[in-house]
Amino acid sequence: MLHQLKWTILPVMLLALVSCANAPTTPAPPTAPPISLITPGPQLTQSVVPATLTGLAFNPTDESLLKVDAGGLFRFTFAKGAWEVISVPADLGLTGLALNPDDPTQLYVSGLSVGVLKSTDGGQNWTAVNNGLPTTKVSALAMHSFRRETLYVWLWSDGIYRTEDGGLSWRRMPDEGPPDKDVQGLVHSTLPGSMNTGWLYASTPSGAYMSMDCF
Repeated sequence: MLHQLKWTILPVMLLALVSCANAPTTPAPPTAPPISLITPGPQLTQSVVPATLTGLAFNPTDESLLKVDAGGLFRFTFAKGAWEVISVPADLGLTGLALNPDDPTQLYVSGLSVGVLKSTDGGQNWTAVNNGLPTTKVSALAMHSFRRETLYVWLWSDGIYRTEDGGLSWRRMPDEGPPDKDVQGLVHSTLPGSMNTGWLYASTPSGAYMSMDCF
């Protein structure tokens, strides 16, 4: 049976149980993130470029890093010592990134204009996988911590959707999400303590929230 989640807020180590039934009204549509200057660490030498990081992933096969930001999707390899662009049908406004660590050629990115895009060849080709999503306004994306075909997205104005077949079909979860509806990031974890398959975390301007993935 599908259950409604109970979200716990985690700002400054303060835990408070919140009920989704008391969620506020839907906020205004999200806008493009502001551009800021980010200086990379010393081992990631590159010029200072406008960027607003919205997703980061590690490829265990070649130890490369992948990121999505206000400029698109990029890959960093220590052999080259620089970021290279990976072409995506929607280079701007990307909101999330997920990489399958068991098969790093399988990538997912999300965006407010494209929904979810999937690549099975390391980013050379992309396919939209939005069947079941009523809009493409995806503001956050996460892969299940060990069920690689299961992913979660936050759809603006419509809550949490889940796929269990790698994006072939999506289904809305019977949950209103955390009280702050401006969800900008999702993470799934198998930290001890959940009675189900793990915890789902949501990042919002008012703080981080967590709930058991008891859908």
